[in-house]
Amino acid sequence: MSQVFFPNEKFDFSTVQPSALGFTVLSQAEKAGTHAYIFKDGVQISHYFKEFNSHKFLNERKTIMLAIFHALSQVVGAHTPWGSLTGIRPSKLVREWLSLDTTDDEIISTLINPFCCSEEKARLAVAVAHAELRVEKKISGTLGLYVSVPFCPTRCVYCSFNTSHKPVDVDFLARYVNALELELREMQGSVSSIYIGGGTPTFLPENLLERLLYSVCENFNNAIEFTVEAGRPETLTADKLRLLAKYGVTRLAINPQTLNDKTLAAIGRGHTAEQFFAAFRLARATGDFCINTDLIAGLPHETADDMRRNMEALAQLAPENITVHTLAVKRASRLNEEIRQGAAYGNENTENMLSVAAEYCGSMGLLPYYLYRQKNMVGLFENVGYARPQYECLYNVGMMAEVQTILGVGAGAVSKFVEGGKITREFNAKNPEIYIERCGEK
Repeated sequence: MSQVFFPNEKFDFSTVQPSALGFTVLSQAEKAGTHAYIFKDGVQISHYFKEFNSHKFLNERKTIMLAIFHALSQVVGAHTPWGSLTGIRPSKLVREWLSLDTTDDEIISTLINPFCCSEEKARLAVAVAHAELRVEKKISGTLGLYVSVPFCPTRCVYCSFNTSHKPVDVDFLARYVNALELELREMQGSVSSIYIGGGTPTFLPENLLERLLYSVCENFNNAIEFTVEAGRPETLTADKLRLLAKYGVTRLAINPQTLNDKTLAAIGRGHTAEQFFAAFRLARATGDFCINTDLIAGLPHETADDMRRNMEALAQLAPENITVHTLAVKRASRLNEEIRQGAAYGNENTENMLSVAAEYCGSMGLLPYYLYRQKNMVGLFENVGYARPQYECLYNVGMMAEVQTILGVGAGAVSKFVEGGKITREFNAKNPEIYIERCGEK
């Protein structure tokens, strides 16, 4: 809860007394309720008492969190559209409540009070939860497959993913694909969704991309959905698109992040808006792909007008999916280092940008179907996937809603095993060189 109000700060959980320097948050539970105290430099500056009550969604832990939330709200000016909710999957909580035969109106009312969500976010969480439940019926009892290709032409300033942007020669890429082939053989089976992500999988040369596609199709079958990320539009060619169509890829992610050339150059994307348009038109002409495009709200110096221009341009292209991300300032990103050195990144327009994007998506017939939150997001907002009905990404729901076991292949990939209410994870080596050695490919 404290991280909501103090992003990117260091925390010490060992003390039970107010510190002489900085902020101290203390909670004290009693039979009747919980006290929360806030100290600054050893001096108490806030106190809040939250009573325990019989509200069916308010247990002792949540009561303690609410007490801390209100005590911090009195003295720290953080904008908290999701109120006291700290999890990355608000819709998962809503699905739990729906399973108890709770009405939508009751859930929305509860999210607003006592959990302090805005009405807009409460309604969004309920809408997404219903969409997740519909998709879950399609993938119940099946597996998903994720294949990691952690290479990109350049590294974006906000990126902290497991990607290599340093020059890599074709021999190394070939060794990496060899390792993927070995691991894929060990995990062969039937899956409902396949997602080749990264990085930028279409960064691979055509011969290596075809080897990867062949290996995936050889070892896994019966997939309803097959997604390949082509996040960098400059990596897409007519020949690569023909390969994707040949091997049964049904869904492409072509992600501009913004259509403002000045911003694209500033964030290190290495392509122009026109290259995105060209890649999109080429994909439409080559295969029957469901196309997703990603946009980011909160990029440096952008405004709601920029988002409006982005959405108007996308409306002309009519993608089946649009994912709207909020900029997250990751600790390991170059953006975070630039901010620490005084760069003026982030803006106060993010909320308006998200509202503009949601309005346009609605007018295009795209409805919210999955959402998740991340640490250190500008404005403490969220990422939302919008889709035309029946075009929702099965993998995204299976992964983010945690309703399906996901097998992870490749450097940095995580296998997530969902067994009833229990979730366990297995992690592959993040470094591609180490991953290759562990797969036995020298």
